[in-house]
Amino acid sequence: MSDGSSYADLVILGLLAVFILLRLRSILGDKVGNDGADYFKKMLPPAVKQQSQAQEEPIVQLEEKSFKIKFKDEDPYLSSLKDRQVADVLESIKEKDLQFTATSFLHGAKLAYEMVFDAFAKGDRKTLGMLLSETTFAAFSNELDIRESSENKTETTLVSVVPKDIVAASMNGSMARLTVKFDSEHITVVRDAKGGIVEGDPSELHIVDDQWIFERDITSKNPNWKIIET
Repeated sequence: MSDGSSYADLVILGLLAVFILLRLRSILGDKVGNDGADYFKKMLPPAVKQQSQAQEEPIVQLEEKSFKIKFKDEDPYLSSLKDRQVADVLESIKEKDLQFTATSFLHGAKLAYEMVFDAFAKGDRKTLGMLLSETTFAAFSNELDIRESSENKTETTLVSVVPKDIVAASMNGSMARLTVKFDSEHITVVRDAKGGIVEGDPSELHIVDDQWIFERDITSKNPNWKIIET
């Protein structure tokens, strides 16, 4: 009886071992490597899975040439400038002020012209004081005094303005001076106290060709250029 019982016990143990192996295979799979790893990834919480996926994102290597600055393309005015003396001064300014370009300077000069014109027309001394040097501001302020004391009022409208060229440039230490030639179109009329036109024609354009001189200490943190002569 004891021999038969032992044999039966061995058969039961064998069947139990086969059952356990089959269960393990059904859970873990019959391959070692990625399949098992994938199973455990499925068991991870969502936050952990997202972090794991983020770490697996490919690293994009940027080409070195994408970081190179194309100075010629950034300053088309300077690139096409024929006056070598002016170009040399502009290059000197660029060396000391890395943000400077002649192209952007001309754009700023146009805006300054329009602001000065508008401020003078409105009698806005505060704006004029910010844009003009002390000497130039004094001259404009005197003109405003004369205009305000007159019975007749002069009205001048700026129709258009184009900064044509930087015609002169100089450096004295860190002080830079640039002379800009402007072509502009104005309409000017003089009205009496009742608003009637006593001089000028509101439909007549006057072409004005003038030069303004801008000055700035290019080592200063203040990027504004002062108008020292109009």
